[in-house]
Amino acid sequence: MSADYSGSEGAQHYELYVPSTYQAGTPMPLVVALHGCTMTADQFRLLTRWDALAEAKGFIVVLPQQDAGANTFKCWNFFQDGSMHRSAGDPARIAAVTSLIENTYNVDPHRVYVTGLSSGGAMASVMAATYPDYFAAIGVGSGCEYAATAACAGYKSADPAQAGRQAYAEMGPRARPIPFIAFQGDADTAVPPTNADQLVQQWLLTDDLADDGAANGSVPSRPVKTTPGFAAGGHLYTVRTYDDNHKAELANYWLVRGMKHAWSGGDPSQPYSDPSGPDETAAMYAFFQSHPAMSLTRPAPPARRTTPAARAVTKTAAAAGVPTVSKPKLSRGRIVFTMSGAGSITLRLQQRVAGHLKKGRCVTGKQTRRGCTKYSTRAKLVRTVPSAGRISITLPKKVRGHRLSRGHYRAVVTPADAAGHPGRSQTLAVVIR
Repeated sequence: MSADYSGSEGAQHYELYVPSTYQAGTPMPLVVALHGCTMTADQFRLLTRWDALAEAKGFIVVLPQQDAGANTFKCWNFFQDGSMHRSAGDPARIAAVTSLIENTYNVDPHRVYVTGLSSGGAMASVMAATYPDYFAAIGVGSGCEYAATAACAGYKSADPAQAGRQAYAEMGPRARPIPFIAFQGDADTAVPPTNADQLVQQWLLTDDLADDGAANGSVPSRPVKTTPGFAAGGHLYTVRTYDDNHKAELANYWLVRGMKHAWSGGDPSQPYSDPSGPDETAAMYAFFQSHPAMSLTRPAPPARRTTPAARAVTKTAAAAGVPTVSKPKLSRGRIVFTMSGAGSITLRLQQRVAGHLKKGRCVTGKQTRRGCTKYSTRAKLVRTVPSAGRISITLPKKVRGHRLSRGHYRAVVTPADAAGHPGRSQTLAVVIR
């Protein structure tokens, strides 16, 4: 689903994937995934397959998208002072979207994570320093430390000891040790490997400070073990594991041999992919699963900005009662439509099957000039819609891990209000190949 947030922090576009197994009564983890420079949120989704893993493992993923007006190359502004502090710039907008999703869906506040690639990886470090009360752990793919200058692109970041203290100071009274996982290619020239080394040093020092307020070596700076590995695609790699002061796993550092500036194990059809490396998405989520933060609570919902146009749409929707949807269209594998107000959307994929006549009446479907037919639902998705606007839902091709059979389907889009009262459905003919 595509959506836009607008509040006191500014406007933020994002893509959202909620798995088909979502139930309002069962809390789910949330992963915030941040793309790299020149990318869109949807390209990052395709590259990393975070949505496919979310469907398989049962968690929600939200992918904020940087606006070209904020950065010409769509980079997250991790290197600008205006985006290095709480309640300001990029971090404030990303946090607002995170809060919105947490307060719209039943998200487990102990299992909210942030990850990213390149500038998105560096922004994940920024989010951990500015909002440690939001995120249980972070994942940094080919990124930079907190307080890194723009020099980390092609050279190296600032002094990691200084950056470690800056991150701790930014945390303020919310300071806590942050578990982290980092991926880096040793052939990366865009963000050279020295940046990953400095990233690890920075966060180990920050965590050392955060656990007891002093840089006293309570968090060891040396790995407790280094494990070699060989990916099915052909790349060798090593994993360095670091422990906290209780000898529990605190960090993983994956160094992939021969990988350039890329997402390891990513979709080969997308830029910044190295399919020959280990599966970075799977490794990061496995690390996340092992690192909940039981002290975290759900943040307060963000204050929404209501524009005159939005007020007009809301007024129209309220007058109509149940929200309505436009005639859906298929665009690049997604079902796209607009919804007049908040509520929920149910998408059903149905196949036409033969019915039968009994005493001249169609008992299993609808009687037509061609005979007796009915439609059988093969897949069902339910999405909560927080406000009026454009909705985009990826056409599902699998249900509970099983691929839908190829052929012609009818997509039925049904809106409902917050109380669950359904509105008028719209249909669209689709083909699954």
